[in-house]
Amino acid sequence: MDDSAARLCSARWVLPITDAPIRDGAVVLTADGAVVAVGTRDDMRARFPAAPEERAQGVLLPGLVNAHCHLELSALTGQVPGGHGLVPWATSLLRARAATSADQLAGAVSDAASSAVRLGTAAVGDVGNTLAAVGAIARAGLRGVVFHELVGSRDALTGDALADAAREFAELTSDTLWPAGLAYTPAPHAPYSAGPELLRRIFSTAARTGLPTSIHVAEDADEITLLRDGTGRWPAVLEMMGVPAGSRVPGMAPVAYLESLGAFAAPAPPLLVHMVHADAEDRRLAREAGAAVVLCPRSNLHIGGMLPDVPALIADGVGLALGTDSLASADTLSVWAEMATLHAAFPGIPATLWLDAATRGGAEALQLPAHGALATGKRPGVVDVLVEDMSAPIESLVRDPEPCLRWVARA
Repeated sequence: MDDSAARLCSARWVLPITDAPIRDGAVVLTADGAVVAVGTRDDMRARFPAAPEERAQGVLLPGLVNAHCHLELSALTGQVPGGHGLVPWATSLLRARAATSADQLAGAVSDAASSAVRLGTAAVGDVGNTLAAVGAIARAGLRGVVFHELVGSRDALTGDALADAAREFAELTSDTLWPAGLAYTPAPHAPYSAGPELLRRIFSTAARTGLPTSIHVAEDADEITLLRDGTGRWPAVLEMMGVPAGSRVPGMAPVAYLESLGAFAAPAPPLLVHMVHADAEDRRLAREAGAAVVLCPRSNLHIGGMLPDVPALIADGVGLALGTDSLASADTLSVWAEMATLHAAFPGIPATLWLDAATRGGAEALQLPAHGALATGKRPGVVDVLVEDMSAPIESLVRDPEPCLRWVARA
């Protein structure tokens, strides 16, 4: 290509993610942000002598991937107390959401999407009961996947939750073009909130489209006891909602239950979100299916005061991605804060793993081939991030919940 049509951005450190960190490195970019080449500054200067050079103040790395968020809940910041488990938290969430106006919801979603971009996020896996967040995601310039979340109550109300979701999607796309860079797929909420037939149909739809879906799984101890033998706090809640609790009692562990319903028959396995109470068999099934686990540690601590057994997930070879969950259970949409939380909780795990989960791991789980790494042909977005210690840039990055950064190129 014509050197003058490219630009070269150099830094004391370039972190490609899929290759080793490059001391005194550089990234060559097209005008629209595609990566042309990555290497040492000397090599890039020699290969692209006419390219104008811009010097980064910090380290260069790809934009982050928030693999699990709920932008539609952004108006509920600080309104949903935690600490007593998922059932009380979910009950409070439903009350708070019912008391929030549509205008409040819309304004908060827009602000939250913009804040995610300011925090260095290039792509999201956004989960919503509606598609109200799609416009805000597009206006913020985020890429990723919209997971249209379905629950059993929608199935009961409409007679066919999947058909009703398809109608909602069609209504949105009939007036406006669906935003470029955003995929769409239906997703079940959780094993306790969707019946087995709806779960089976959603997984079957995913298998036909080749797109990954997403599901909250093994998030709370009450979920495990419900699925195993119908005990815990969920049966009373389900009966109050008119759902026979026995319809959610397969007598199985959560990931085995999903497997029995065809979750892993799809070319792209679903994202398994949370997995706080996953056991060795859950981890084995996830690994063999190639399913990524999305960690949302701040949300887990807020709701139940407990983190997943991350060392066991790593030891068992399960792929990891990171998410922030919603502002109803985390105070920001900072993927950096998720890394900092995990780094503090598991100091023996190399810092490189958290950065990998926040970039490549999320991109692969969401099937976003242009994202997650600085490599030729990708368009991941490039951020320039200040770090305290240039002698250990990755360790500095994962300790800071909201670093100072700027975008060198948007995705």
